Amino acid sequence: MDEKGSSPDNLPGKITVKEIMMQIRTIKDFTVSPDKLGFFLFALLTSVFFIVPDPEVTQKPFRVGIALLFMLVFANLLIYQQIRLRSLVPIIGAILLMGIMIVRGTIQTSFVNATLCLIGLIIFPLIKFELTENRRFNLNLLYFISMASIIVQFLSYSSTDGRPSMGYELNLSGAYLFLFFLLADILDRKDGKILVITLSFLLLSRLLIFCLLLFYLIRLTKKFIPPAMRRVRFYLIAFAGYLFISAFSVWYVATIKSRVSYDSGISRIATLNDGSNQLRFLANTLVMARIYTAPTSESTLFGFGAIDKYLSSTKGTSVMPHNELYDAIVQFGLITIFFFAFITLSIYNKLAHFLNLEFILPLLFYTMILWVRFFLVPSFEMIFIFFMLHMVNMKHSEAKYNPVPDANPLPAL
Repeated sequence: MDEKGSSPDNLPGKITVKEIMMQIRTIKDFTVSPDKLGFFLFALLTSVFFIVPDPEVTQKPFRVGIALLFMLVFANLLIYQQIRLRSLVPIIGAILLMGIMIVRGTIQTSFVNATLCLIGLIIFPLIKFELTENRRFNLNLLYFISMASIIVQFLSYSSTDGRPSMGYELNLSGAYLFLFFLLADILDRKDGKILVITLSFLLLSRLLIFCLLLFYLIRLTKKFIPPAMRRVRFYLIAFAGYLFISAFSVWYVATIKSRVSYDSGISRIATLNDGSNQLRFLANTLVMARIYTAPTSESTLFGFGAIDKYLSSTKGTSVMPHNELYDAIVQFGLITIFFFAFITLSIYNKLAHFLNLEFILPLLFYTMILWVRFFLVPSFEMIFIFFMLHMVNMKHSEAKYNPVPDANPLPAL
């Protein structure tokens, strides 16, 4: 000690451990809250899906940015111990599967995207947000910009057969229009729903029109569903749905003969036995046949990677499977799809509820008829749907309905 009794630890300029910890807490206090990050991510996804028109060029930088944001948020939550270490297990599993694909030479950008979106699924329960008045105002502003962009896209883009569409492929245009329809319903915007219904007849997408009808049919009749059936687990509904479309595909190919090769006119809405559906259901049956005849083959277990590689090795079709399950099996294999489905359906099982049934079943039907990744393989669209389902559940809770259980981060592994 010096003459004044000072210790070396108290000398001017000396930084103590206590001061360092206080500085860390100060930094932590200035970090963005998880719910604000969640709303920001949802707003970004809304902008990318509906405002940015070209998925092959202009959307890619935004999707990469969102994926990087997933990783940054995950790292932040992990550092501050807001997320459990066991949440690393699915990521490690996905990395191991990625390593197998690299060794086999079947790695695809789509699998890398799925792995990055898996991180988004892990952080989703921690970044859910309440739709406050300020956020509702901002989301409505974004909604109007999206609606204007969709109209401009329909005036600017058209399919190879002359039908107007968004900047996406024809079938995908219908899928994104349906997502916009659901967003409009959450925001209580009739103008957006009328717009989608009108555009569905310009797009002439039978799947979109059917899902719109299914939405209203369920909303009008779900009150008559017996209480016992309201408690059915979602994964059982999903299993029944994929089982049904598998059986229907076999029946269709075996019994229905196409009258026309392809119909792009208004009559296609009422036509089911055309060449388009014949190819669609034939593609499903060929995947089922491959699984049945060679269940333990390397390509069945770990996938072909590129769809072109599968098509070149399969006689009888030149069309990719029009079904999320079979498309994923072809690309990634049975092991990967079981791994992903265990995680995604577990989260859906927490979010899916009788009160949002008109949202869930049409989305499930979309994945049964098209390769869109809404339910099984992690995707940006799936995270967007999770946010919407959460908002629907919160909306019903605020209206003094039965409480809706929140989603857990991940099932116990």
